[in-house]
Formats: sequence, C-alpha cells, structure tokens
Amino acid sequence: MTEDDKDMTELYANWRKDQYHENKGFFPIFQSFSSKMTKLSNGAIALYVFLGLKSNYKTGVSFYSVKKLSIIFNKSPRTISFWIKDLEDNKLIYRKQKTLNGVSTTYLLPYSDKNKDTNF
Repeated sequence: MTEDDKDMTELYANWRKDQYHENKGFFPIFQSFSSKMTKLSNGAIALYVFLGLKSNYKTGVSFYSVKKLSIIFNKSPRTISFWIKDLEDNKLIYRKQKTLNGVSTTYLLPYSDKNKDTNF
C-alpha cells in the first residue's frame, strides 16, 4: 500500500469514527440493494437515499408530500411522482395518502431476498 493509499483509508476511517462518536444519523444500504440499483433511475435512487436519511430509524416511516419533495429536489411534481412509482414498483417503498395532494406516509420496505414475497 502506498503512502497515498494509507492516507485515504485513514481519512475515511477517521471520518467514519467521528460520525459515529458524534451520533450523526446514517442510513445503511445493504449489499442486496445492488440488484435493485440497475432497475432504478438515478432520481429514484436519490429519493430513496433521502427518504432513508429522513425516515424514523426504528420504523422506516417519513411524511412528505409530492409538492414538498419537488421543492427539496428542485424537480417538477410529475418527476417526483415518476421516482415514487419507480420505488413502489421495485418494492422499496409503500406510500399511503389520506387526503388528495396531502402529506403521504412513506414506509421503507425491506429488500433482502428473505422478504421478497412481501405484497403491498
């Protein structure tokens, strides 16, 4: 390992340790997600990571309207709706909306092979 390689790996290791000790939130993405990535648009992946970071870490639940997400991502509501559909079609999220154009409850779904028969 070169000195540059060592510096880079130490930089990452120190950053990760600092984040952990400062109780910074994180969202794990497990290895089995790689099979989903090839089926998703880049925007859907970005939305999934955002929802993961913003969801309750114990329940995987978040509350965002399409309008609010369109403001956050600086995209049209139609684009956000396509991303949401992409995530729903790939069984990564389940959304429940109580009122038209209102805030939706978004549930992150497990994506390991163990739970592949989940029907939502």
